[in-house]
Amino acid sequence: MPVVNVFVDEAGDLGFSQQSTRSFVLSYVIMINDTPLFIRNKVRRLLKNTNTRRQIRGKSEEFKFSNDAHITRERFLRKIKSFDLSLGTVVIMKDSVKDNLKGNQPVLYNYLAVDYVINTIVNSYLKPWVPYNEIHYTIDRSLSQKAIRHFNEYCEEKISYVKKDRQFKDDITVKIKHSDSRNDVCLQIADYISGCIFAKSERLDNRYYDLIKEKIKHKDQWDWHNRINW
Repeated sequence: MPVVNVFVDEAGDLGFSQQSTRSFVLSYVIMINDTPLFIRNKVRRLLKNTNTRRQIRGKSEEFKFSNDAHITRERFLRKIKSFDLSLGTVVIMKDSVKDNLKGNQPVLYNYLAVDYVINTIVNSYLKPWVPYNEIHYTIDRSLSQKAIRHFNEYCEEKISYVKKDRQFKDDITVKIKHSDSRNDVCLQIADYISGCIFAKSERLDNRYYDLIKEKIKHKDQWDWHNRINW
């Protein structure tokens, strides 16, 4: 009776102006059953040790790829690599997005954050023949209350559709949580995966991606010009 925990975060923006990023990255972390309990304890200890080592800069409330120093990034990515989890990502280059989606960012975001993630979970981690499957979906809180309602409805509809398509024996239960990454260290892992892949897609900086690439099991991209080299 699997319980699949998934934690989702992104890097970049979904704007299409000259000031917008060239790419957008959404990454997800998958853990089975009680794994998050053990990983949370390990990450909290690592953050405590990291804060103890800080001399000039003050203590940090969380691991945040965009804010952390190089040595902290390397240390946390190596720790992530040792964890019992699976990683996935969707990278889109903005010039590979169709025009009809450029003007409807909520639809584009929901599609990336739900369709790719849910299809991966259902196809690779759930068991259609058992009477109980459950997904705990946690995403970094960035949406308005109205957008959260639409997101949750879309996610539940998507699960209902794939359940019927895969002929699951019974329902798939889903619990959706929009949380602040400061309150969930597993979201901080998703932030780091998005951050290191965004550095690769946006700035051609492979240093951090190379540390974790062997752990990234699920990779998808929108890239008409084949610039993303995994």
